[in-house]
Amino acid sequence: MGAPAAAVYEGHSSGIVETMEGLLEKAEAQLDTARKTETQNLHNYEVMQQALTDEIKYGTEDLEKAKKDRLKKVKKEGGKRGVEIEGAADMGGLQFFCTSVVEPEGDVELTAKSMEAMNAKSDPTEEERKGGSGHIGKMLFSAGVDGLAVVAYVPEEKQAALNCEEWLKKVLDSQCGTIITKGKAMSTGIVKANADKGIFPLKIREPMILEANNFLRKLGLFPEDNDDDDDEMVFGDDDFPS
Repeated sequence: MGAPAAAVYEGHSSGIVETMEGLLEKAEAQLDTARKTETQNLHNYEVMQQALTDEIKYGTEDLEKAKKDRLKKVKKEGGKRGVEIEGAADMGGLQFFCTSVVEPEGDVELTAKSMEAMNAKSDPTEEERKGGSGHIGKMLFSAGVDGLAVVAYVPEEKQAALNCEEWLKKVLDSQCGTIITKGKAMSTGIVKANADKGIFPLKIREPMILEANNFLRKLGLFPEDNDDDDDEMVFGDDDFPS
């Protein structure tokens, strides 16, 4: 047999080239689509990322504002209560005072801030007097959903007569509480709510105030209970109307 005609080779060659060109065009089209999809996905990601960044930013700002507003309320309540405690303690000749506050809502750190506001020196130039009870030893209680925060404070001039940590520990032990911070002047702790054990913050608050008073009484630092009724010496939110 003789060799194929040149026209035959040319026909096959032309068909192969056309096929290759078709495949190349298809590949380029797919690559272009992929690039457009990738660009769109990147854009969508950047838009979502910016939205989340803004949400976190403004959410954080809102959270910070809420914290500042809450702290402001805590200090306001504490400052006002400090004036009331000073007056009530001086009138009753008390060196120590046990009471409760609302605004900290069981938060230990905020309850300590409330105590600090009570102890702050009063500024005579201010229209509304605040604080002024730094010379009076105190135990402060604040009930919240999760627990009862307790803060004990003993001024320096009374520390020889009363150990702040020991006082707090005695009171916390009565309800299986835990000491969080220790100090000669101020110690903090909490009793966690436990429904299974019948430990409810509001329910245990008054018995713990009585426990605190009884500890002071044994040291001769609190008036004797001649009528077997501590009600006159237990001060809570209702005793200091807003």
